Formats: sequence, structure tokens, C-alpha cells
Amino acid sequence: MKKIYKENKWLIITFITSGVLGIILGLLKIKNVPFVLFSIAANTFTITLIRMIIKNNKIKWNKTEKIWIITSILVLYLFYFISVLGRKFIYYWDYACYYHIQLGVENFFNISLYEGLRDFVGSTWSGEYGTFLTFFVEIIFRFSKRTANAYVLSCVLLFIPYIVISLSILLKKIIKVFKIKNEKLFFPVALIMFMLFPIVHATFIYGQPDIFGIAFIFLIIALTIDYNFYKLDYEKLFEIGVITFMLLISRRWYMYFILTYYLNYGIYLILSNFKDKKKFKIIIKHILLYALVIAAFFLLTLFPLFRNILTKGYNYGYYLYGGLKGEFISQISHLGYIFFFVIIIGIVYGIIKKKYRISSLILISEYLMTIILFTKMQNMGLHHSLLFVHIYLYFIYMFILLIMDKKILIYLTICLGITNFVFGICNTGTKVFTDVPLKTPKQEDYYQIKEVGSWLKKNLKDDNAYMIAHNSIYNPDKFRTLYTPDTIITNHLPYGSAVVGVHYFPTGLFEAKYIITTDPFKNISMEDRYNNVFLKQVSRNKFKEVKRFDMKNGYNIIIYERIEKADREEAEMYLKELEDLSAEYPQLYKDVILNYIKDNLD
Repeated sequence: MKKIYKENKWLIITFITSGVLGIILGLLKIKNVPFVLFSIAANTFTITLIRMIIKNNKIKWNKTEKIWIITSILVLYLFYFISVLGRKFIYYWDYACYYHIQLGVENFFNISLYEGLRDFVGSTWSGEYGTFLTFFVEIIFRFSKRTANAYVLSCVLLFIPYIVISLSILLKKIIKVFKIKNEKLFFPVALIMFMLFPIVHATFIYGQPDIFGIAFIFLIIALTIDYNFYKLDYEKLFEIGVITFMLLISRRWYMYFILTYYLNYGIYLILSNFKDKKKFKIIIKHILLYALVIAAFFLLTLFPLFRNILTKGYNYGYYLYGGLKGEFISQISHLGYIFFFVIIIGIVYGIIKKKYRISSLILISEYLMTIILFTKMQNMGLHHSLLFVHIYLYFIYMFILLIMDKKILIYLTICLGITNFVFGICNTGTKVFTDVPLKTPKQEDYYQIKEVGSWLKKNLKDDNAYMIAHNSIYNPDKFRTLYTPDTIITNHLPYGSAVVGVHYFPTGLFEAKYIITTDPFKNISMEDRYNNVFLKQVSRNKFKEVKRFDMKNGYNIIIYERIEKADREEAEMYLKELEDLSAEYPQLYKDVILNYIKDNLD
């Protein structure tokens, strides 16, 4: 402990001081400052942890490698800054989710220290969208203009160094464990292929911060790749446990990695040491002891999370659009045919070459288990594909090692990587290269949306609205995000309901002063049912049209004002329209409507 304190003295002092000050100022009800101090604490703790890993694993980068690490960070900064500063894009749905969460957490901490910490604990235990990542970003975001673009750039500035350094730690461990001879060439090529890998940037470029989790994955693999539990390395075990915990609370679905990776890692340790009975018993004893300690800690701190996962019954049938076969096809499309074949060659080489065989088989097994388990619930979005980044990169690296002696092939592979990346930016839809869009689409009707937003901002100061349309062209989030950090529209226009089996029936249809719809009406799931019943209420003279906007693209946005209160007949019309869905998801539709009738209309 003395050694750790001595090596990280100022970081530890900063961590403790900022945490204590955050609590004190929070108790004194000082606004803005406590959350920033907790952000400093979160970052200094993580930096200290990474420094411990570097020291404990004797990671040393030479001058050239350090230049490559810094260059990689700066190149990625440049790419994201050019992307963000040159875009005309309105964030919506998952792209706006964490931005709204960031603003929400700020608001909770401004109310009180208790509310801020309660929100953190509650969101973590719920397993939905935890606020853990917001604690890292606030140190930069607070001092920005706090727009959606500022949020994206805050995440970029904060997370990119963590990810690149974590990968660099893993690369040094790979070089050491596999005794890679041409280290001077392998290290920079490995970083270049990472920077050019489209799935890494797929959703981060749109404002989803899920990418931070791969930094923890890189570190977990670096810590376990050469550790067999024969001797108890308490510092390493502490690092593994803490990083695994941080990964789990960053996003719930990273649990798939935790489950499949550690299961395969454990099987490998058992099989590889089975013949040596004495060593085998010691290793099993240590594994069980550590597993019990970690399980106890996780259950003690996260029991509500595990209970919710096991009992809630997440209904993601809407997102199950192709099953296992469809997911394999999607992953190949994300990679593009060229890099799919590069990875296949890397897999074959990794299995044939004895020193890479075990690691290759572990990752293949992990991949198959993850994709099978995940598609039992739903198919993957682009952000979920981050679960496979370390696997894809590993087999690309296997391919690089195969052709290491032929520099012309190395340069050709890099050129193919650049071409793949450029096709992602151009988003041509070719199957030869990636289908991952690396450029946000231009919002052609930006000024028309601004016009609608201006009307909403003016009229929603004391009243609420509900928007029925929920497609990628028009949805509530395109207006909720429009003027943030001004939250007038956000506070009075809810996210909305559209996805079968996921969203609850929106009682805002009964309560909102204004209802917003479009003509024509584009449907993505079942919101057209809401629209059909609503138009019947218009014909019953319960609403009147107050504003119509021509969006100059064939669509009109129409705003209606409620002139008669909701009645039982109106509620029962929705109930009848949703009868089949209520049979399958009563808690989402039927129960909500009946409870509303009982509490408000009887």
C-alpha cells in the first residue's frame, strides 16, 4: 500500500480531496461545483488504476511508441472535431439519450447532493441507462456551451486517451506474451488498424458514449492474458475486480462480455492445468476463493440490478429483426467483405499457429456465445457491436502477424483500411467495404425544424405537448434537443411512445394541451394506431388545428390544441385499438389505460 501511495501520491490526494470537497459543498447546497469535483475524483481514480496496471505489469513504451500513442490520440481528435464542427445534424433517440442524461444529472446535483447521488445509485440499480459515464464527462462538459455538439466533443476529449492508452497496454502484453519479434512494426500498425476500424467510431460519432467500455475490456484482457491464478497477485486481482465492476455499470449489455469472456477464460485455466493435480487444486482453490469474494461484492453493491435483470423480462421483440442468421449477415456488412476475409484468414492462422491457438479459440468461443445469447433477446445495434471490437482486432492482428515479413502486404492492408474508412464516411452502401456510416446525415429541413421549435418554445412555457410521430424524419427528440441546454421544450415535450413491447402507453395523449402529428404519417412500429384514434378525436371536435408547418419535403407538421377534456369514451377507443397488443403486454397498454380511467375519468 505504501508503494502504491508513493507512486500515485498526488493522484490519490486529488481523488480524496475532490471527493470530500464535493460532499461538503454538496451538503452546503453549492450548485454546479460538487458534480465537477466528483468528475475530477472519477477521473483521478481511473488514472490511478491505469497507472497501477502499467506499473504492476511492467509496461514500458519506448520513445517511438509514445509518439505513436500521442499521434493516434491527436489524429482521432482531429477526425472527430472536423466531423462535429462541420455537421448539420439534430440529435435524436439514442444519439440524444446520454446528452439528456448529462443535463439531467447536473439538474439533480443542483437540487441537492442527496438527489444527485440517489439518481446515480437508482439508475445503476435499474440497469437501464446508468449515469456512471456522466461523472467522467462533466469535468469538460461543464465548461463548454453545453450543446449536443459540445457533449460529443467532451466525450471525445475525455474517452479517446483512455481507450488508446488501454489498447497500448494490451498491445505491449500481446507482444510480451506471444514474443512478437518485429515489435517496432507491429505496434504502430496495430494502432493504425484500430483507428481505421469503423465499428469503433460507429455510434461514438453520433454522440453515444458506449465506446468507453472497450477501454475496460482492453484492460481486463491485458490483466488476464498471462495470469493463471497459481499465485494470488492481490494487486492484480483488485484491478481485475474494480475494472470489471466499472465495465458492468457503464452499460448493462457489457455483461455479455463479462459472462462469456470469464467463462471461457475459466475453462481454459481448468483444462490447461488438469494434468498437474497439485497445481490444478491450487488454481481451482484460488479461482473459487476469488469468485466468491467478487460475487459477494457484486451482489452486495448491485443486488437490485441483478434482480431487475432476472425478473423484469425485457421486451425487445421489436428489435429482433433477423435472429442469429441476420446478425451474422449484419456483422459481415459492418466489416465489409474485404475485412471479413482478412479476419477469416486471421482466424485460420490463429488456430494453426500453436502459440496463438488457445487465445484464438477462447475469443472464437466468446464471440459465438455472445452472439447466440444476445440474439435470444434482440439483434444488435451498431453500439452493441462494440462487444466484438477486441475480437475483430485480435484476428486482424493475427493477419498482420502472418504477413509481417512482407512489408508491401502490410502497406496494402493499411491502404485497404483507409479505403474502408473512407467508404464509411461516403456511406455508399457497397458490400465490399463497410456499411457503417461514419458521417452524420445533413438535416435538409433544419430551418423548418427551427421554425417549429420556435413555436413550441414560445407556447410550452406553462403547457405540455405530445408528439405522436416517432420516425427518423420527425420525432419528439428532434425538438427536445433543438435548443438545449435550454430545457423548455424538453421539460414539456416527452420522449414519446412508439415501439411495441418497449414503450408504455402515453397518457400525454389525454393530458397534453397540444398534440403534434404529421401528414403524411410515417410509421415505424405502432404509433399509427395512436394517430388513428387521435384523428377520430379531432373529428369528434375534441381538438382544433392551431398551426400547420410546411416542411418543404412533402411533409406537414400539424399542431392541435385540446378544447375538450379527455373522457372515458376516448380512453376506451385507445383500449380497443390496442386490444391485441394488450393481450401480449398488458402492463404496457391495458393496465396503464385502465388505471388512468380509474384515477382520472371515473
